[in-house]
Amino acid sequence: MKNGIKTHGLLMLALMAGAISFMSGAKTASAAELKLAHFMPTVHTLHQEVFLPLAQDLSEATGGALTIKIYPSGALGKGPVQQYKRAVTGVADITFIIQSYSSAVFPRSLIATQPGVTLSAEQGTRRLWDTYDPYLKEEYEAVKVLGIWVMSPTVLMTRSHAVRVIPDLQGMKVRISSPVESQLIQSWGAVPVAMPITESYNALNSGVVDAVLIQPSALYQPWNLAEPAQFVTANVPSPTSIVGLIMNKASWEALPADQQAALNRLTGRDFSIKASILWSRKDVDALAKARTDNGITVIDLPDQEREAFDAAAQTAISAHLDQLEKEGINARDIYQAFKR
Repeated sequence: MKNGIKTHGLLMLALMAGAISFMSGAKTASAAELKLAHFMPTVHTLHQEVFLPLAQDLSEATGGALTIKIYPSGALGKGPVQQYKRAVTGVADITFIIQSYSSAVFPRSLIATQPGVTLSAEQGTRRLWDTYDPYLKEEYEAVKVLGIWVMSPTVLMTRSHAVRVIPDLQGMKVRISSPVESQLIQSWGAVPVAMPITESYNALNSGVVDAVLIQPSALYQPWNLAEPAQFVTANVPSPTSIVGLIMNKASWEALPADQQAALNRLTGRDFSIKASILWSRKDVDALAKARTDNGITVIDLPDQEREAFDAAAQTAISAHLDQLEKEGINARDIYQAFKR
């Protein structure tokens, strides 16, 4: 009898262990991990203050059922140019994009990058979301938008020649990242050279380009353009950039409703505004640091000199809007909507 009881007890323990193992396995099987790919090093503000907190918040919100694994520094594909394609094709579930590198996909969105449209990253981001549904939504139909935001206005970083008036730019090769910037630089008499940020340090250092048009935060980590640049010209009528965090459509649709709801709560308009503010603070800090950096001269363009830059910029803006209108885009309506 005792042996029967003992055998029965062992059997029950085995069944319980099997049940626990099955339940544990079921939980693991139902857990999902999203791959987030970006091209910046891990010291970048977006990695530290935007992407890592998002991953942590999502894990906590779903009890670990949905997590994000971040692949920085181009681990799933080098450079920023193919980031949109990586999301669409599923190389990654989520990617950080710069819309200007996929300008054919985002002609409407890029109208927001024109000089004078916005005075700050936060203001621009709020306007971007205000215009998203009526004007921009169709450009993002191939993906799920988690966030889109505007960066700070740019400054001009030059290798060896100071820029104080438009003639200083004549024939200068300037790194740009979008068609908007290309037309602007040409209106100032310079030669635009399209190039991703990841190649800009070596290009400026070696003289492949004479200048880089970019946000002030690029002066220091991780891009360190303060090393090859001797001059920074601020208060020019600067364009800006639009960036975003997008998700593969199939990856989004595969998530259960509760996980979609959790991700929606953590992303969207407020998430984008916060990201724009965090990043723009780095621009303010970088420009302030440059003013005390012995290796750099910061030139604040006087208003009287800026007028000549402004006049040329208006010509470039008008030409760009005309071109888009010929392509059937209501460019001037969108431009005015951004400026309201």
